[in-house]
Amino acid sequence: MRKPPQSAPAVLLPSLSQEESTPEPIEILEAFCDIPDVRKVSGKRHQVALCLALFTLAIAAGNRGFLAIGDWLNSYREELIELFLPPKRRIPSYSTIRRVLLTLDYQQYSVALARFFGIEPLAGETLAVDGKVLRGSYQLERDNPDSPPHKRHYVSQCLPGRAGFDSRALSSG
Repeated sequence: MRKPPQSAPAVLLPSLSQEESTPEPIEILEAFCDIPDVRKVSGKRHQVALCLALFTLAIAAGNRGFLAIGDWLNSYREELIELFLPPKRRIPSYSTIRRVLLTLDYQQYSVALARFFGIEPLAGETLAVDGKVLRGSYQLERDNPDSPPHKRHYVSQCLPGRAGFDSRALSSG
């Protein structure tokens, strides 16, 4: 029997009641509001928090690469404008998001993401927000003796001119 998924921080949709005309703040925007914008003052149309929120949502939706992110932004343009209510009802293009990412301090971004998702490392735990871990920090309890080494590892260990080198290993497919 599966356990129900634990609730994760969600994007709050702006809800306009009859008495209230200001939308509730969107949590993912608040997560990135402390990241400084180091772009030149002239030409800034979109806040860094909005660019990072859209980038994070596009990646979470399975988009890989800036062109895919651009397609996703165009496909959901109206919904994103309704959700985030950007100034002048415009969302940033994929090239604007790319320029923001080029100047981004990834340490600050990963801290903001960890805080948004509520990830708190335990004492002595290695935390990798980008999906990678430090070399040697992750070890299996036991090796799998049934798993043969990858051909690349075999070839790199056998040097030409030494005993044990098999030139067929280079050409076998």
